[in-house]
Amino acid sequence: MKLRTRGAKLGVAALCVISTLAWSTSAFGYCLAMSCELGEKSTNPCPRDENRCVTQGEPVHWGSPCLTYTVQVDGSPKSKLDADQVQSYVAQAFNAWKNVHCPGGGSPRFDAQFAGYVSCDRHEVLCESAARNDNVIMFHDQVWVTPDSQYGVTTRTGSKASGLIVDADIEINSKDWSFKSDPNGMMSISLPVVLTHEVGHFLGLAHSLSGDALMFATYSFQSAPLTHNLFSPDDVAAICAAYPPGPKLSCAAPNGAAYDKCQIPLGEDRPCVLQSSTESAGCSCHLVSSPTRSWPVIAALGALLTTLHTRRSRKQRRDQR
Repeated sequence: MKLRTRGAKLGVAALCVISTLAWSTSAFGYCLAMSCELGEKSTNPCPRDENRCVTQGEPVHWGSPCLTYTVQVDGSPKSKLDADQVQSYVAQAFNAWKNVHCPGGGSPRFDAQFAGYVSCDRHEVLCESAARNDNVIMFHDQVWVTPDSQYGVTTRTGSKASGLIVDADIEINSKDWSFKSDPNGMMSISLPVVLTHEVGHFLGLAHSLSGDALMFATYSFQSAPLTHNLFSPDDVAAICAAYPPGPKLSCAAPNGAAYDKCQIPLGEDRPCVLQSSTESAGCSCHLVSSPTRSWPVIAALGALLTTLHTRRSRKQRRDQR
């Protein structure tokens, strides 16, 4: 049984390496989320280019570069994270994007301020009074309705005609994945990285096909600090295109959360002229796109296959005794 388990793990690693080889010869660009994606249906998909970027509609955007967000007050008891700790991680994620150094100088021109804690623990949008919407970051310890392979989802709601966003909620799958820290502060799945990826969607970035980008659709499992090295040139180009550097912002302090308790009864589906789109990220090996890594990857693949063959041969000899 141990041999089979190890063989299975090596097999998965080999598949990851093979996938890396398939992607390592090309570099792909970033995509900005477009208004066509709001309310997109599989029966009527948006047109996409060779990089799978949507080519129809307007870029999704906020009405002001002065953004606010709230945090669900329960945090994640399962991952032993209280709301204050979650808020700290979320602030780090926004600051990481905000402090990117753009190629032409300056940093992305936006600001994101914490507007308080709310008790509402599910995604909802008040279409009839969009100004009352809060942008909530929440964990789900008990129920997760999308595929359990996903670490988190970000749902943006806005106008399909203009791309103007009126609400964005980030939901983290703490039911199927643990974000606990060990005594050294390390996580098997890095919550700072997961949140920074989801904040990228909050800010209007779509998934990138560049395998070394933070906005690639999958993550590596190891814990990682929030440093400038976290962002690839592709990520930097994306956020600087979405929020070009400009004069310093002067954003008024938020007045506090627009609501605390949920405003729409559970199960009620109110009609809404606005549309939503959901960006999600799952678990997988994190692929690389750099051509310079091809030979080490080939060597690693050879070593893996050799190990698998050697272990299989040893097992067969033992079985024949």
